Amino acid sequence: MARIQQTFTNSKDGPIYVSVEPWPECFELEAGDKLTIIWDAPLAGDAIQVDFINERELVVWPDGAIDDIQYLFNGEPGKDRSWIFKHR
Repeated sequence: MARIQQTFTNSKDGPIYVSVEPWPECFELEAGDKLTIIWDAPLAGDAIQVDFINERELVVWPDGAIDDIQYLFNGEPGKDRSWIFKHR
């Protein structure tokens, strides 16, 4: 499987929120921040689905082998920038 990456950049004047499903891992991106997700792509079909909740929130669904997914926040390891969203 080939590695693939997708970068999300916040070009807005305030924070945006990116939730990576199915876990979900949630990230807050301040103006100018970049979140890069790296994983093993599927052999066929779309590698990622992006659902826009509103202009400041999006949910992404990477497809393929995602057990070893990596997160880079502004080019640096970014797993520690995430919080686990707890449904009530």
